[in-house]
Amino acid sequence: MSSEVLSLSELKVCLPQDVYNHLASPYDTDSDDDVSRVEKILESMKISPADTCCRVNLLQATVDEVVNALKGHLSLMDNDHKYIVQKHDTIRDMVTIRATCSHDDLYKCNVPPNADPLDEFSCWTNRSKKGWPMSHRSIIVDRFCGEAVLRGAQIFVKGILCADGGIKEGEEVAVYAHLSANSTPVPRGLLLENYLGKCVFLGIGKSNCNRSEYFSQETGVGVTMTKLAGPTLPPLNGILVGKIMLQNLPSAVVVHALDPQKGDVILDLCSAPGGKTSHIASLVSNDGLVIACEKGKKKMVQTREFFKSMGASCIVPIATDSTKLLLVDGAQNRLSPRQIVDSAAADQDGLMKVRGFYPESFDRILLDPPCSALGLRPKLQIDIKSLDELLKHAEYQKRFVRCAVPLLKSGGTMTYSTCTINPSENEEMVKFILSDFPCMKLVPISEDIPGLPALSGFGMSDEECSMMRRFDPSDKNIDSMGFFIAKLQKM
Repeated sequence: MSSEVLSLSELKVCLPQDVYNHLASPYDTDSDDDVSRVEKILESMKISPADTCCRVNLLQATVDEVVNALKGHLSLMDNDHKYIVQKHDTIRDMVTIRATCSHDDLYKCNVPPNADPLDEFSCWTNRSKKGWPMSHRSIIVDRFCGEAVLRGAQIFVKGILCADGGIKEGEEVAVYAHLSANSTPVPRGLLLENYLGKCVFLGIGKSNCNRSEYFSQETGVGVTMTKLAGPTLPPLNGILVGKIMLQNLPSAVVVHALDPQKGDVILDLCSAPGGKTSHIASLVSNDGLVIACEKGKKKMVQTREFFKSMGASCIVPIATDSTKLLLVDGAQNRLSPRQIVDSAAADQDGLMKVRGFYPESFDRILLDPPCSALGLRPKLQIDIKSLDELLKHAEYQKRFVRCAVPLLKSGGTMTYSTCTINPSENEEMVKFILSDFPCMKLVPISEDIPGLPALSGFGMSDEECSMMRRFDPSDKNIDSMGFFIAKLQKM
């Protein structure tokens, strides 16, 4: 048995056959050529979108201030990395950053820049004993660390699984990600010569410490990436804290679709880690009441601290099961959300102990429920094992819908969104809302918000499909994650 070393171009992101068939039917109907749309999406999933999107927190900065600050920060970087920083064409609080150069050679054939093509050790895969390069010592990180690296993150010591012996501080190393499916777990600290798994090349980095410190330290950056196999993304960790938030474009436009207004009482049913909730506070200038819910208390405490860092003072974080938030008893003497929050006691973590809210309490509701996350990029491996496992997500999401609709005021607005390409959680969920709740209707999303129409074939008219937004990872016009947004109003 030996190790298997792949380039990103060689890596195939696969789905179980029943899941593939489930997705292929609606997507291939939408395809305009002979290549399966699902295959295109899976190929696109391996790398990050080329644009880094920064959502400006208008509570603490202006867009012009952020653009100028980012230009100043990025201008100080190495000359090999040049970036274009500009305002988004239509999203007023969004700034985009794109590198003017990329290292496509690292993605396509894994040849180091400026390498002699006749050098027998120039390739990063399959050119030396067990596939490792002779020109560089190497490290292997876990898959989740690897996906973060392709998004522009540096390598923290906790993410390093194994490494060549003798690596020194300041040394340039080749970086790979371990693919865990159907392979034996890798004991942390393993010497690379004893690795027998399957991995994929990510790029080149500079070691910040000696090898022994990778595995003796609990915190800290172990390797700083210098060249990525994929789009070159700017390192922005710790930059303009409180003034910007890194968000994928579709994730940021959800709140613009909701269109919150000053003075609104708004509910976010699934808030953590808080990006969309804090966006609401930013757009209404803290003028209103935003209830942020999340089931896990630890998550909610962390999210509360994030809200504080963003200056989002209109948000009230609550640790609760949002599927059980609807109060049906004592409705004749019901209190408003503000009265409920003001009369609530705090628990030992400082979170308000709120049992729930009464019907028709909220002007706007943001519902971004837990989903299969089949739209996230980059994704080196998909963990869903079967169609039955995939379909369970939609059944869980219906529990949130059944709670959200009664809580919405007549005339109120709700957005429903997911970060998946699965129609069962997207178009079919909207059809479920319209069928089971005749009081709800689709309303158009502003033309300023980009995206494709919803997939057809789910019992909705072409006009209704055009009211929704679908983001396809393989779309050549919008390089983004997979995402879905629908806007509905209660009549």
